[in-house]
Amino acid sequence: MKINIAIIVSLLSLIACSEQQVNTTYLCGKNKLTLSIINDKYAELTFNNETHLINHEKSASGNKYISENVLFWGKDNHAMLIISGKKQQCIIN
Repeated sequence: MKINIAIIVSLLSLIACSEQQVNTTYLCGKNKLTLSIINDKYAELTFNNETHLINHEKSASGNKYISENVLFWGKDNHAMLIISGKKQQCIIN
């Protein structure tokens, strides 16, 4: 009985620690964007060989992430990206 409980506890701890990162690839014109959701607070956005750590923000609809130089807002298959003041429309690839 003790062995079974130990196995169950070990498996539960592994499941809790193994949050799977969700990656979505977009096309913004001819450029590829990858959004990697880390958890419910953070994501990584990779665009033009630069990776940005962005924070999840509440949004009336869709998903919104921001940092000092980046704003990403996505809904359904479309997204808007603003990096350093330059706005681009994106679509899931």
